[in-house]
Amino acid sequence: MGKPQTKPVSGRVPTDVAQRLERAADETGLTKSKLVARAVEYYVDENPDRIMEFYPDGSLAAFVEELCQ
Repeated sequence: MGKPQTKPVSGRVPTDVAQRLERAADETGLTKSKLVARAVEYYVDENPDRIMEFYPDGSLAAFVEELCQ
């Protein structure tokens, strides 16, 4: 089985966040890129801002969100 396809994205974070990422990378042995990718995946999955695009097509969460609007 091959690696999942990925696409690069970029962004900027405040200096203190970048420093925390560097320390977390040292602590975990993960790369900063992997930590950021995991953070983004977690955010999209949890969708704390209820962004409709982050709900899977046909998901119950999207249906309930639309009902509440």
